[in-house]
Amino acid sequence: MKINSVRALIIVGFSILILSLIGLFLPNILKKDIQTHYSSEAKLGIPFELIDSNGNKITEAAFVGSPAVLFFGFIHCPNVCPIALHRLSLLIEKLGKDQNKLNAYFITLDPERDSWKVLNNYLSAFNNRIIGITGESKKIKALAKSWGVYSKKVPLDGENYTIDHTSLIFLLKSDGNFLKTIDFEDDFEISLKEIKKLLKF
Repeated sequence: MKINSVRALIIVGFSILILSLIGLFLPNILKKDIQTHYSSEAKLGIPFELIDSNGNKITEAAFVGSPAVLFFGFIHCPNVCPIALHRLSLLIEKLGKDQNKLNAYFITLDPERDSWKVLNNYLSAFNNRIIGITGESKKIKALAKSWGVYSKKVPLDGENYTIDHTSLIFLLKSDGNFLKTIDFEDDFEISLKEIKKLLKF
């Protein structure tokens, strides 16, 4: 084998190694950047008037009076959203009788497809404390933006599409103010500990 060929193979191999390491560590780096974007002093959220998964009007007042958790996603999400909602359901159930002290909301980032009836049917598979929120697209976009939630439509075959989005779970104190975020991929017991702490606020 010629020296140039050997060098080429070494360079290719080294490049593959570097790309593999980037693929391994970059998601965690980005996740850390997203997490540190929020602090307990952050003023998140705006007044809104939307529709819940029972077909009733819902406003920002729903976030006041009891601690709450928020998760932004969409029904056609292939993996992250159902996993996050399942994890959230398990966390709520682990609270036992105290689960009635916690409100939980799933805010769709895809109101064009996720009507309140569709949300109602979808969420029936999860803990009944989780209420869906949908409404006019521009209002949903404004609400998501006010929480620093990233979302972007990604075209698929034909007219179909998916959505890339922030997958953090927001914890809100009973006064409606932001406390912190947790990630659905966090250790379950650590997440449960954070939820139990939240109930004291």
